[in-house]
Parts: sequence; C-alpha cells; structure tokens
Amino acid sequence: MIIIILVLFFGKISTVEAQMVNVRLVLPAGVNFNPRIVEAKPKEGETGLRWVEMVVQENIHLIVSLKSDDTGKDITETLYVLNNGTADFRTATKHEAGEASFQFDNRGMLIRNAKPKVQQMRAWLGIPVLPGIITAIEYH
Repeated sequence: MIIIILVLFFGKISTVEAQMVNVRLVLPAGVNFNPRIVEAKPKEGETGLRWVEMVVQENIHLIVSLKSDDTGKDITETLYVLNNGTADFRTATKHEAGEASFQFDNRGMLIRNAKPKVQQMRAWLGIPVLPGIITAIEYH
C-alpha cells in the first residue's frame, strides 16, 4: 500500500504538459524533404543563406518564389539553386529576382535514363535568412 501511494505521489510530481502543434506539408508522390539543412555563415554585408536539400524519385520541374509574410507580395531577394548532383555550393546558380524555375537534375533527363544509375535525384535550394519571408515551392 505504501509503495502505491509513493508511486502515485512521485508520479504526479513528474508529469509534463505539452501543447501539440500540427504541421501539414502536402507533397506530390515521390518527393521528400530531406532533413539536411545547412546554414552558411554570411560574409561581411551579405544576407545569410539556409541550404535545404530536396530529394525526388523523378526529375520533376520546380518553381520557387519568395513572398512577404505580411503582404503576400513577391520579394526580390537572391535565391540559389544547386542541381548538378553535388553539394558544392560555390557552383550554385544565382536567381536574383526572388524566383527560380528548374529541374532537379540540370541534365534534363528522366531518372531511368541517368548514367550512372541512380534511385533518387537531389537538389539544394539556397534561401535567404530574413524575417517575414515565405518560400513558396510548386512542383510540376
């Protein structure tokens, strides 16, 4: 009996309360967001970048645009796209209008025709680290 009272007493002290947050991300079949995110250290006077890796099972077309969180209007910050199969961020393509349109693999072929044979294609997206920006991603 004493053991039960002690367990109930100490069990009540160690309870934890939490608030659940629901996030819904709708992606077409074959598209995954890899949890690999790299934050690049900005040079003097430059905006910092966050590199997000995306992985797909087919070479789909992607449109990325930056919008203001407050007004919903387009933002003209620079985006970077690295779709040459590497993680060499120095070779990324620069898109200065705040919008980028590209295929995951810049060779423009279906995954079954890629040499050497691959199961997935990867692309990195360099997004500026600024408050109040929404990154809109569309797949085609």
